[in-house]
Amino acid sequence: MIVQRRLGKAVLTGASALALAGSGIPGWAQGSEMIEEIVVTGSFIRGTPEDAALPVDVFTLQDLRDRGNPQALDLIKSLPNVGGVLGDSNQFAGGAQGTIGTGNINLRGLGGLRTLVLLNGRRTTITPAEGPGGVDTNLMPMAAVGRIEILKDGAAAVYGSDAIAGVVNLITRTDLDGFEFVGDFRAIDGSSGDYNVSLNYGWQGENSDVLVSFAHQHRSELSSIKRNWATPEYTENPAGWSILGQPGVYLPTAGGAPVAGVTRDANCEEVGGFAGFAGATPACYFTYIPFDNLVEKTDRYQFFVQANTQLSENVNLNVNAMYAETSIPDIRFSPGYPPTSGPNGPGSVNVYSVRSIGDTPFANNPGALTAMEQSGLPQGTIDATDLMLMTLWRPLGAGGNATTGGRGGQSGFRKYDILRFGASIDGLMDNGIGWDVGITYSDSRHRRMTTDIQIDRLQNAMNGLGGPNCNGIAFGSPDSTCQFFNPFSNAYEGNPALGLTNPGFVPANRNDDDLVAWLFDDPVNIQRQDLLVLDAVLTGEDIGFELPAGTIGWAVGAQYRRGKYETRTTTDLSDPRVTPCPVPGDTTCAFRTGPYIFLGQFLPQRLDEEVWAVFAELGIPILDNLDMQLAVRHEDYGGQTGSTTNPKASLRWQTTDMLTLRGSVGTTFRGPTPLNRAASGITGLQGIAAAGNNFKSIDFFGNPAIQPEKALTWNVGAILEVGNFRAIADYWSYTFKDQITSVPPNVVATAVAGIGDGNQNVNCDAALRDLIVFNNNNTCTQGVTVANDIARVRADIVNGPKAETSGIDLSVMQSFPGVMDGELTLGADISYVLEYKLADFVLDGTLVSQGYDAVGFTNYDRFPGTISDWRGTFFANYNRGRANVRYEVTYIDGVKDNRAPISVQQGVNSANPGELVEITFGQKVRSFYSNNLFINYEVLENTTASLSVVNLFDRDPSGARLEISYDPFIGNPLGRTVQLGIRTEF
Repeated sequence: MIVQRRLGKAVLTGASALALAGSGIPGWAQGSEMIEEIVVTGSFIRGTPEDAALPVDVFTLQDLRDRGNPQALDLIKSLPNVGGVLGDSNQFAGGAQGTIGTGNINLRGLGGLRTLVLLNGRRTTITPAEGPGGVDTNLMPMAAVGRIEILKDGAAAVYGSDAIAGVVNLITRTDLDGFEFVGDFRAIDGSSGDYNVSLNYGWQGENSDVLVSFAHQHRSELSSIKRNWATPEYTENPAGWSILGQPGVYLPTAGGAPVAGVTRDANCEEVGGFAGFAGATPACYFTYIPFDNLVEKTDRYQFFVQANTQLSENVNLNVNAMYAETSIPDIRFSPGYPPTSGPNGPGSVNVYSVRSIGDTPFANNPGALTAMEQSGLPQGTIDATDLMLMTLWRPLGAGGNATTGGRGGQSGFRKYDILRFGASIDGLMDNGIGWDVGITYSDSRHRRMTTDIQIDRLQNAMNGLGGPNCNGIAFGSPDSTCQFFNPFSNAYEGNPALGLTNPGFVPANRNDDDLVAWLFDDPVNIQRQDLLVLDAVLTGEDIGFELPAGTIGWAVGAQYRRGKYETRTTTDLSDPRVTPCPVPGDTTCAFRTGPYIFLGQFLPQRLDEEVWAVFAELGIPILDNLDMQLAVRHEDYGGQTGSTTNPKASLRWQTTDMLTLRGSVGTTFRGPTPLNRAASGITGLQGIAAAGNNFKSIDFFGNPAIQPEKALTWNVGAILEVGNFRAIADYWSYTFKDQITSVPPNVVATAVAGIGDGNQNVNCDAALRDLIVFNNNNTCTQGVTVANDIARVRADIVNGPKAETSGIDLSVMQSFPGVMDGELTLGADISYVLEYKLADFVLDGTLVSQGYDAVGFTNYDRFPGTISDWRGTFFANYNRGRANVRYEVTYIDGVKDNRAPISVQQGVNSANPGELVEITFGQKVRSFYSNNLFINYEVLENTTASLSVVNLFDRDPSGARLEISYDPFIGNPLGRTVQLGIRTEF
């Protein structure tokens, strides 16, 4: 059997207690009689694992089995050194931005793009999307992985861009001989459950080995209504409620003048709304959360094949291929988005209307008359009205969308796939110099579809001129073939998500399903990112002289990377070059909002980049017990981005047989992605706190002049081993500048509109006002325009403020052999963040936000997101013969909401309608701990059954002032889960 050699050098003494807990010894020695040499993450210099000086955690195959064979997302979430990661539904997280279902690893809370993920020591392309970025860990072939190594230190001097926080190296198996089947089912309350199956085949020859691996994971839908804590009342947590409701409010007019005040549509609370106020204006707040899911139905597939062979005595060949995909076919959203653009430009309030056409009042839309009657307007007012302006509303809401099935939410999809090929050849020359040449190509695609209503179709249908067969004669008039869209509550039977009946439903006013479907467009947008990498490395142990303590190891190499990012759309409506205006075919409009009432458009583009790099390393044995490693790397991006050079030094001192000291210092960097450098933009969605957390369009724009971000990293640590006791402590520090980031949309909105429920006045003279588009054709009138009038926020990619973070990692483990003829191991793995300080954010001389320390805060509206003071895993593992039992407690510390408290107005049915009440929900997000039990038992030779119970005591997550009412970076929405599994080799 041959192991790929280009993986760098290990840290036997730095393996975490968590990695060693399952078997009591490091797992990388399995099959050692067949392995010529094992080298792992951290260096290109050949050497034994004991020689390294870097903090590396190692998870062996047995470790993963003892933890219930977790999927990538579950494993990553359990690591104390990892900050908040996405991977479940997360459609409301600002960082997700359309990448629902992808995963990443966020070492030290620095972001997914600052952790380099390798497969067998070589790069893989990142997710082609505008979200948190990085390699999609959910697509990695975990069934084929035999070892995971996590370097928790900056490593750009060795690996290049993206390795600011560290490196995660997934190393596939080469030990399997025969077939292996693994299957499990996880029961989840309120869900149909999750299951995973995999089939591996391995072949061992005299000088060759082959691995073929196929895996499938299925996650079932978990609706928000299956968790009571996810759907609180408006006055408890307003984050999941929108003032732009359905039922909504309207303004009756005649001849352009109001004939009554703003009027609330009938039956607001009967269909699940909150009958409240926006200042003095009536409102019906709508909650879209019951229509959404906490977990989406998801299917993932991974296929991986590799072959190793010895071409000659000193030459080895490796070839490998992988295909993987994630399919989320039925993502559920709000039944209909609120309008942020209308026929005449940006706006939500009074930009759509129902006009009476013909001799009979509102014969073209009979729901209008019914709405005024059910609202209790005087008959004289009803008779005088010829136009109803829709004030605070959305086309579809509490009544759901009957055309999409389920509970009535809109249905979209996401699909991610990756195709990857690799080949390498390595050998040893007669003079003892090793060489390695490799080529890797990976191509990742992201297809997404989110539906939205077309502006011109909506307005026409509200006037009785809707439908694909409309002949231009309004509904209700002779010879008309047109249909009407009724925007009032009398159009639907009730709330299908909450199971509520609408007493005001009028069957004759019901919206035709075909008409509703006609209003929508289903644009499919496709993003693609590929990466070609060529590597060449020379290594040796002779530079012409020898130190008393030994020879000096060295490595030199070069790398070429070529990446391509491209986007396209399947419909001209989504292309702003073709359809810039609300009416398709028109290119002369004053406000080029595109044809959709809420979503932005998708500009097709293609961006290329080339990166050249050279690097060198020295491994210097200063004394028998003192080793130093030096490394330097130069990378050139060309163009306006330029180049960067980064050195690193590390030291290891074996002071005694029991105590080892280690340390490292260096600079590291991350280059911009092609999307970062794109001059054009794409549009996402985000809840804006200043606007009562209503979702607004966020326009992300790249920056061709963006510079690489750089960091100074250092680490000092100690390893103490006394008999069967081991303790590892490390202090780590990162100071980086020119961080590549976007201008935070919430910070911009707050700087202009302040904090409130959306009804507070904005400051039209604010320095950042030009980054916001307001309703009413981007009009901002001091003392009149309020935060809810925000339609869009611009978020440019910039080099942001300096950031400093540091902390302490601690791992302890004590094993007790001979306990009832078995071995008991106790241990803990803890990461404590001392600081995470960000300097003032200044953009073009304007202060965007003042500096702050993010530790202990939610940071929902700012970088870097939730940062708990500390995280930890505590475990007891007992192994005896055929059985292994592991009990662990994972802990994530609570945080405070850094945002200012808000107040909302009491509803019409309260003792004091309109009175302000302060929201205290989620001001403190409590800590979350999970008790987990894992049992493995070999029932037959080569056949093992497993039981995993996670969150044994069924603990609910703490409340958070977010749309889904919990912090996904701390809590777990699944409750207690029970998993049964089987693994067999044959």
